[in-house]
Amino acid sequence: MAKLGRFIRGSTITDAWHRGLNLIWRQGAEITDERGTRIKELLALQVVVEDPYTDMTPHEYSWSQDRLEDYAAQLQSGENPGFEYTYGERLRSWKVPELPGKHEQPVESPIDQIGLLIQRLKVNPNTRRATAVTWIPPVDSAKDEVPCMIVDDFKLRDGRLNLTAFFRSHDFAGAYPANLYGLARLLEYVSDQVEASPGSISTTSASAHIYDHDWDWVREILLGTPGCQGSE
Repeated sequence: MAKLGRFIRGSTITDAWHRGLNLIWRQGAEITDERGTRIKELLALQVVVEDPYTDMTPHEYSWSQDRLEDYAAQLQSGENPGFEYTYGERLRSWKVPELPGKHEQPVESPIDQIGLLIQRLKVNPNTRRATAVTWIPPVDSAKDEVPCMIVDDFKLRDGRLNLTAFFRSHDFAGAYPANLYGLARLLEYVSDQVEASPGSISTTSASAHIYDHDWDWVREILLGTPGCQGSE
């Protein structure tokens, strides 16, 4: 049976990752996805990382520091080196698609959503409109390979800028640490632009899952993590 709605508050990215893996492993439902791959899944998992700049990378994680920095840089860049899409391209160079029969576009394209939300925050630090999206309905509704991270929202309160991200699909074992590392660098950048301190990062994952090819690895991680022994 699908498990819906769980909440985790982690002190660091590593702490949140371990807690999330343990929760999905113990309580996740096993299903087969569109690709025919088995996963363990929790629906609507909410995770708050209070300090994303301490213990940023779990020692068990396979990505090198250089790869993480490249990913973080790509998240802030509107350039696409040849992928189907990049988050940076969608956030910094969001292109309004040309629709059949339409010769005039209603808004200028491309759109730097991060630049625009920075301006909103500068004009009114209490704005609730500092939001960027990656989903382009006329483009993504017709494709199979579509963004997993859909929304990035920034709130500046009490001198701290907090980031909330929504993921429609979240590979928690393989992608969460890299996602959070990149988001932490993005939050750092926006905070610097609006002269605020970077705060927390919260994620809501509509589907937080662990792929079957990571099950043995995750089992080993949890058995070596304090408080997670005997999690099966």
